Amino acid sequence: MPRVEWSFFLPAEDHKQVKWFLSYCYSRLTTWGIIIFVITVVGIAISSVGTQISAYFLPSFILSLLITSYFLSLFFRPKIEAHRILPHKISAGGHCLYSITVKNTGKRPIRNLSIFEQTLPYGLYAAVTHPEFKNTIEWLDPGQQDTVTLVLRTPRRGTFELLPLIAGSSFPSGIMYSRTRVGAKAKIIVYPKFSRQTEFQLHVRRQFQPGGISLSSKVGDSNEFASTREYRQGDRLRDVHWASSARTGKLVVKEYVEEYFIRVGLFVDTELKRFEKHKCLESRISLCAGVADKLSASDYIVDLFLSDENLQHLQVGRGLEQFDHLLELLSAIEGDFTIDLDRSAARLEEFGREFSAFVLFLKDWDLKRSQFIEHLRESGIRARVLIIRDRPTTLPVEGQDVSVYTTNELESVK
Repeated sequence: MPRVEWSFFLPAEDHKQVKWFLSYCYSRLTTWGIIIFVITVVGIAISSVGTQISAYFLPSFILSLLITSYFLSLFFRPKIEAHRILPHKISAGGHCLYSITVKNTGKRPIRNLSIFEQTLPYGLYAAVTHPEFKNTIEWLDPGQQDTVTLVLRTPRRGTFELLPLIAGSSFPSGIMYSRTRVGAKAKIIVYPKFSRQTEFQLHVRRQFQPGGISLSSKVGDSNEFASTREYRQGDRLRDVHWASSARTGKLVVKEYVEEYFIRVGLFVDTELKRFEKHKCLESRISLCAGVADKLSASDYIVDLFLSDENLQHLQVGRGLEQFDHLLELLSAIEGDFTIDLDRSAARLEEFGREFSAFVLFLKDWDLKRSQFIEHLRESGIRARVLIIRDRPTTLPVEGQDVSVYTTNELESVK
């Protein structure tokens, strides 16, 4: 889940208590129930000013009606099974439409059944006004199965956990749902938005990789087959050529040609100070996702490095499923209050000579970051620096391989 962006003007929908209250009201009261509840509150507020007993008659009657409906709802809880069918890919900045299969496991039909999500985590919001939102089933016979569609608004990337669903039937009162929890918890990953900068260019060349792709990317034996030879101690069993071994009666292994190919490293500056706006960090992550997508489509091997305290590193390329892992890692970034660029530089130097180029997504061009880039270049790393910042950089930018973008510039590129 993304870090909460606190401010004095934090929207009401982001307050946990407000979200819980609204979620409970929508899953407990029908439309008529909400109207009656509002009338009760207004009536009590008006009558409390005066001293006449008759002014309390109408609010008391409506309140007793709500209390009676509540106790009736306890005896008509639906018996159902429900399962979410979540989409494979969800991107920030849009909507997530997903289906829920509902089955009546009871012995009597269920009338006016509605399905709701419980209190959603920060970063997810129910889109009940979406044209495809449909969470109600008018009639469900015993053993019958039907489907409803829920819609979530996903303005932020992140990894979220959805609580069990709430199922409620408005029968018999019509103003209050008979609630019950159904289904299981679910994990939902919202990938970052892809930002593509059309002016971005990266000059790369093929680099010698000792051991070929199989040792550089750990994705299996993707390098070119050359010949066979007798087994030697230390050879991998997966390299055994079983057909030749059966013919000769001895273990025979396959040999591969070490390859030259393009391998590009991506480094993301994850620093996010307390009470700092998240916009620039989100733009860095979105631009990194867009560049990684472009490089992966060019059949490059892509290595992602983060400047967090764990110095996370992930390799992807030559496979769509692997690219999803990169997006999942980018989705999980919460931002770090402080980062250690010296440790990051030492980490990058371990792999530096194997890369055709390095693309670094930085927060600013200050003293420690300029020294960080200079140290990488002195160690032989070809660094291409992209700075995303809405204010002028701390120090004047030096070098042709350093570009500065604002968040508005990135959002304007489709």
